Parts: sequence; structure tokens; C-alpha cells
Amino acid sequence: MKGSLWFNMAAGAVLATGLGIMGMQMFSDNLYASNVEAVGYPVDAEEGSSASATKGPELLPNWGALFGDAAQLAAYQANGEKVTKVCQSCHDFSAAAANKTGPALAGVVGRAAGSYAGFGYSAPMKAFGQSWSYDQLNSFLQSPKKLVDGTSMSFAGLPKAEDRIAAIAYLRSISPSAPAIPAPDPARDPAAAAAATEAAPANAVAGNAVAPTAAATTNAVAPAAAPAH
Repeated sequence: MKGSLWFNMAAGAVLATGLGIMGMQMFSDNLYASNVEAVGYPVDAEEGSSASATKGPELLPNWGALFGDAAQLAAYQANGEKVTKVCQSCHDFSAAAANKTGPALAGVVGRAAGSYAGFGYSAPMKAFGQSWSYDQLNSFLQSPKKLVDGTSMSFAGLPKAEDRIAAIAYLRSISPSAPAIPAPDPARDPAAAAAATEAAPANAVAGNAVAPTAAATTNAVAPAAAPAH
């Protein structure tokens, strides 16, 4: 009886130890798995980004069509004021136009990059040498460091085209010297661009069609003469 009792106790101890090790391993796996997705700064990816990568570069916004309608422009401006709230910790949007961590943004549309008085711009921004047109602002807001390599601006960018368009509409509303809205550009219309892309292969096939050769025409068999009656 004593031997059987000792064996049961030993087996129970081994089983408990094994279960404890398994439990600790499962807890460790769950702990690390739960923290994997929390690492890094969250950035909203634009829907269809993987598909758009195979379709070539994104079309620039058709400013004339987007901002040409007064009601639509007003809606973009209202949304842009909300989109740019995240920028207010570093930039002043008011008429006071005070510099903060970043330069004041009132009047930025049409202004030369790196030129606002009293702000210490980075050397790459000073060397950029472009004015903030609608297209340049769109590219910069999409990826600041891609447009101006070495800029000290730490903002990751706005990946969604609609957010960038809205932000630019709002910045335009607080820029008295903003450039005039350009005329609508059919080349920037997504539907027209898609139609042109679809038509290109058909035109290529038509252009590569082989015409019949002169030899083939010469060697064609003439119809036999009708028998005499």
C-alpha cells in the first residue's frame, strides 16, 4: 500500500509540473501575440491600395472640377478644417500667423516654401525652391519626406486623397493670395484615364495588323474560265 501511495504521489507531482510548464508557455505566447499589433504608429491605408499599386501612379486631383462648384468647395473646406485639427499642435492657422513648432500656415497656398519670416527652416526645405501650388501641397501632404527629402517635419502624411483635397481647400480659404483655381483638366479625370488605358491595347493591336503582301496578291489563283457551250 505504501509503495502504491508513493507511486501515485510521484505521478501526480510529475503531471502537475507538466501542466504548469504548458500553462506558462501558453500564457507567454498569448502575451506576446496580443502586443504585436500595438507596435508602431497607426496610419490609415487607403482602400484598394494594393490594387492601385498595380495600376500605376495615382492621378493628380482635378482641381478645376473639384473646386469649381461653390457648394462642393464649401463642403471640402468644412471637412478640411476638421482634418487639419491634428496639425494645430504644431501650426497656427489663425490670422495672427504666429510660428510654433512649425511655421504659420495662414496664407501658405501660393507661398514660396521655406520663406515665412521668423521660422528656422531645415536646409532641405530652403533648398526645395518651389511655391506651394495645389499639386505641390498635395504631394507634400501625402508624404512630406518623399517630396522634400531630409525635411525636419515629422508628420507621416495623409494617405487618403479625399483628406488631402479637403485640407488644401481649407488652406486655400485662409490664403488671400492663393492661385486661381485652374480649369478642369480632362486628363486628370479618372473615367477618362481608365477609358484611355483600355483603348491603348486595342490601338496597339490595330497598329500591328499585318497587311497582305504584294506577293500574296500576285499569286492569288484567278477563277477558271467558264467552259464553252
